[in-house]
Amino acid sequence: MRPPVVVFLAVLFALLQVSLLDYFRFFQVKPDLLLVSVFLGSLFLEPKAAVILGAAAGLFKDIFSLTPPGLNALLFLAWVILVIKLTRRVSLEDNLSRAILILAIALLNNAASGMTLIYAGAYLPLGIFLRIVVISSVYTALVFYLIAGIKIRWLGLRY
Repeated sequence: MRPPVVVFLAVLFALLQVSLLDYFRFFQVKPDLLLVSVFLGSLFLEPKAAVILGAAAGLFKDIFSLTPPGLNALLFLAWVILVIKLTRRVSLEDNLSRAILILAIALLNNAASGMTLIYAGAYLPLGIFLRIVVISSVYTALVFYLIAGIKIRWLGLRY
């Protein structure tokens, strides 16, 4: 466990999320690198540090998103707790099982964010809602899978 490396990745992903990632849109959606950093933090950090990272990443995402204030902070905290509890019971040794778990988390996160926007009175057509939920979640899981092996190997993170 190397907390400075994971925190550095979270800050780097946060900056990429709001700047350069706009050039890598696929069907007008981009992967959620903040969710990836929270997921990695919950895998490689102590629980207390992972909760702090999840809250900070959620607050950062709240600043730059349309969702109600505090929603992403609460959702990210929930995902941190879920991953910590799940990894105590189930072994996530390979990147494929981690990618499947982050796909499920991204689907739930995007669906919850979209539903709160709809509940708040924003008009969101069904096609756009489904595109955001499905394609963005799959894109997030694919990006995680493609870079997870490189990050873990080069940065010396051990599970």
